[in-house]
This record gives sequence, C-alpha cells and structure tokens, in this order.
Amino acid sequence: MKVCIVGTGDGGATAANQVRRLDSEVQIDVFSKRTSLGCPPCEMPLVLGRTVATWDELVRGFREISFWERRNATVHLNARVTDIDRQKKCIIADGKEYGYDKLILALGAVPVIPTVPGLDNKNEFSLSTDMTDGVALDEAITRSKEAAIVGGGSIGLEIADALKARGYSRVYLLVRAGIMRAYLDEDMAERIKDVLMQNEVELVLPARIESMATKGDRKHILLSDREVEADFVFFATGTRPNVELAQKAILEIGETGAIVVNQNLQTSDPDIYAIGDCMENWDVVTGSKRQHQLAANAIRTGYIAGRNAVSGNQLTYEGTVMPFVTKIFGHQVGTVGFTEREAKEKGLEAVSISVDTARLRDRFNGKPAHYKLIADAKTKTLVGAQIISEEIVSGTVDKLAVAIASRMPLAKLVQIDSCYSPHVQEDQIAAPLHRLIDKLG
Repeated sequence: MKVCIVGTGDGGATAANQVRRLDSEVQIDVFSKRTSLGCPPCEMPLVLGRTVATWDELVRGFREISFWERRNATVHLNARVTDIDRQKKCIIADGKEYGYDKLILALGAVPVIPTVPGLDNKNEFSLSTDMTDGVALDEAITRSKEAAIVGGGSIGLEIADALKARGYSRVYLLVRAGIMRAYLDEDMAERIKDVLMQNEVELVLPARIESMATKGDRKHILLSDREVEADFVFFATGTRPNVELAQKAILEIGETGAIVVNQNLQTSDPDIYAIGDCMENWDVVTGSKRQHQLAANAIRTGYIAGRNAVSGNQLTYEGTVMPFVTKIFGHQVGTVGFTEREAKEKGLEAVSISVDTARLRDRFNGKPAHYKLIADAKTKTLVGAQIISEEIVSGTVDKLAVAIASRMPLAKLVQIDSCYSPHVQEDQIAAPLHRLIDKLG
C-alpha cells in the first residue's frame, strides 16, 4: 500500500505517525514545498519576544528529519506538488509522478493581505507556517524600534506583546472592527483593550487604511483621519484555506472556501482525505460549516485521517467546539463555543451572564478571573464561554469544551466535582454557572 501526504505540519506529521502505527509495511511519501521542516508556527512569537532565545530551540519532534526516518517515511523537501491525477492515482511533484492508494492533503492556510494602494513589499511582513517568515520578521524587529500592526486578532496581539518585550518605543495596533472578534464579545474585548493601553500599545479602532507608502526607510500609513509612521508594517489580517491544488483536481470546495469532507474526512474523492486548516469544518452545536484553523484541530483530524486511510474508515470526526487559548501581556484569554453575537446569528435563544470572581489563591497573590457564559435558553445547555485572567484558564476551558460537545444540561454541569487546594489555582466556574442557571429560571 502507498500513502502520500502533502504537508509536513502538525496534521501531516500526525497522519504519518498513525499510518505507520497501524501498518509497518505501507510506503509513506511526504511532500513539502519548503527547504526545511521549520518550527511550530504558534511558537514563533515566543522567539520574536525572546521568551525562547533562538529559532533552533523550536526545531524538535516532527520538525526533525530523524522523526520521519524512525517511521520509515520518505520526506521530499523543496518539492512543489503541482497536480493530482485522480484517474491514474498519482501526484506530480516537480514533474515526477508518485503513485498513491490513499492521499492525505494537509495543505494548511495562507495569509490574507488586504488590498491597500501603495503596498510595495518593502518592510511589509506576515506570518505563515513557514519559519522563514518568522526569521525575516525577527531581522526587521532587530533593526527597528517602531512598528504598525494591522489586525486585532490573536496573532496581532501576540506580536504587539513581543515587540514591547523587545523594548519598542512605539507600537501601533490598527484594527478595523474589533479586538479578537472571532473569540470575544465586545464587553470582554474591552478588558483586553485596557491591557493593551496599560502596556502602551497605541490602539487605533476603528482604523480605515486609505493607502501606504514607503518614504526613505519608513512606512507611511494614511488612515481616514490621520497618518502614522513606522519602521515596518506587520499584517495580522487572517488566513484562507490553501485549496489551489484541490481546486485544480476538481475536488469539491465548500461554502467557507475550504475543502469539503465527510465524517471520515474523505473529500469528494473517497481515496483523498483533507485535514487541518484546508478542510471545511463544522461546529458541534448547530452543525453549521466554518473554518477552524488551529494546531490542535490539525492534530485531531490528522489522527483520524491517518488511521482511516489504512483501517477502512473506522473513525468519525464529530466537529469542533472551537476551544482556544492565548496569552497577551500576562493575561490568559480562553474561549470555547460561540460568542453571544454568533449564537444569536445562528438563531439560538442566547442568554448570557458576566461574573468577576474574587482573587484566586488570595494567600499566594492569586489573581481574579473574568467569566462570560452563554447558554441556549431552549435547551438550557452551555453554548459558549470566555475567560480572562492572569491565572491559568485552560483547564476550565477544556472542561467546558467537553460539556458543550456532549450537550450537557447546565444542571448536570454545575454538579461536576472539581479538585481544590489553596496552593493551586481554584476553578471558580461554579459561581458563574449558578448565576446563569438562575437567569434561565
């Protein structure tokens, strides 16, 4: 049996690992257009902010050739896959054919740069899953002291944090619509705005960019009401699924612009699977289609597709509840499920409460947490949560993710046992849940 995998990121590596676990004889060929395996993209801001000292420290695990060698998988670097011949069941990479019995597409996503008059590729940067983008941005950071970031999502905020950690005197954050709009409602986003201003990030919201120009070594950004200058511009304006190869092979593309898959993660061609950022996802609560471009999802779907490719589709993918966590200037932001805004857009009878807890671990200088919970009044189940704290929030987010995925009634969720010790973080989700149950009546 021959399995070809296009993409060497989290999803592709996980898929290859599972294929080898189930079949020691299968031939595995993995293709990447890059010259090196790179590093985990979500860790790039750690090097940019010098929390991690060097890029080499990020090259580990499946980012090392030894990972693939131990699994007897052949990695083709600097190999651009240009075509899929579905009739002959082969891919074409740099003019050479490679046959497959099963093909797994782990194509990832590519940055979206807005159309702005005056862009000239001079001192303009973005991040992809390619480490060379991070290295290029790092070099620009080293030789500069002022920057403008376009976009208010998590990557833009993480880069702002990294720049201030590097001693930047001025960081503009140019945001068109809202801070972390995909994850936070406006009331919770206000807390992050306060954190940004406390750390001297110059937030411009709303920011309408009319044009850009390079004058000497500086970037001039003309807004609708002012002009700002910076040494370079970083675009954190989102990504789109990388689907050109799939389109060329006439695989079905969905309403979100990603590759349509079934519950076994098969595309419209049953011998071709799609995983991670390039696949069209769906939410567990309503089943509506969406993009969900996070490393954890690439790993989950890579696991399923890798095993299904050699086991005859024994695993099904149930969708996502969109769990997410990041850290901005010492504040953790954790979310899961819908925002209140999106829940209403989906037609749910959304009811929400917001609760500020007392200090956690007060004797040990613990910090308060800010909760927002969203429920569906008809089913009396949780459909979304947002938590901001200087304490760790991921454990609570994960608990609530399980509750949303299993459609657990709030009356049952509030009775789940939680561990406690005054030495460690308390999970104070009970208090917000009590308020939410009271409000629902």
